[in-house]
Amino acid sequence: MGINYLEGINSGGLMDVSAWSRPDRYKKVERELELADYLPDLKNFLAKEATEINQDFVDFLDSEARVEIAGSEAEHHKYLVSVQERTFSKKEGKSLKAWRRDTEKDPANLTEMALTVMLHKFLKEHFIVARASKFDDYNNGVDQVLIYKSTGEVVCGIDEVIINPNDKDGGTKKVAKLENIMTKGGARLQYGAELRDGKLERAEVKNIPAFFMSLTKAELGELLKSIKNNPTKTSALEEKIFAQLLDSLEAQTRDLNLSKNLQTKTQSALEKLRACLKVEKIAA
Repeated sequence: MGINYLEGINSGGLMDVSAWSRPDRYKKVERELELADYLPDLKNFLAKEATEINQDFVDFLDSEARVEIAGSEAEHHKYLVSVQERTFSKKEGKSLKAWRRDTEKDPANLTEMALTVMLHKFLKEHFIVARASKFDDYNNGVDQVLIYKSTGEVVCGIDEVIINPNDKDGGTKKVAKLENIMTKGGARLQYGAELRDGKLERAEVKNIPAFFMSLTKAELGELLKSIKNNPTKTSALEEKIFAQLLDSLEAQTRDLNLSKNLQTKTQSALEKLRACLKVEKIAA
């Protein structure tokens, strides 16, 4: 039987192995990071943020930068949250452990985490940027709480929307829900805040402005990259996203029939946030 030589190799000739020694021959091809790959970094950034805030406002946030559930009704509310999470997991046909794991990696949760990190960088001089307690997240439709440090005022609540082309309602249900909250007088938080004798304490607050912030999955991916590469300083991309979000907040309330009190609170919130963006640009 004759020997069939590989194409390009001559019988009795020397094999050219020079290409094998080139440093790029076995160069590892970098995989494009999936959105969920950024989860460990986000957790780390939020833990650092919580530590930073708790130095001035002791035990106000947990390690996920959420407002800690504490006080006379804490045990009851924690139990209610656990019941709700078991219900959510059963509805999706998952164990509680699997549901929690998948929820962490969900783009909606990553959006909430990423925007918390980003907003903290812009607003930390004057604001506490906190994730709402799980009780308020599940029961009062608020993902984030912005608290003005000097007064303890809860300036506004925020709910994130991830725009996914495969989602049939495109987040419109959540937007409609927030608009309904605003036209009925504003959002309520069981675990908001107020200053008492110069100390920030958890307190129920009512009639606060509630906004939504939306990103597409592509925008989320770019934001996650930017946060990973610029963990402490704001980038040009983040400034652009922040400015767009502020424009969106103004547009959201423009055509709503708000009470005079809520309209005043809304304008005050927007002015405070705009001022922080101006200061950031001057500092840069």
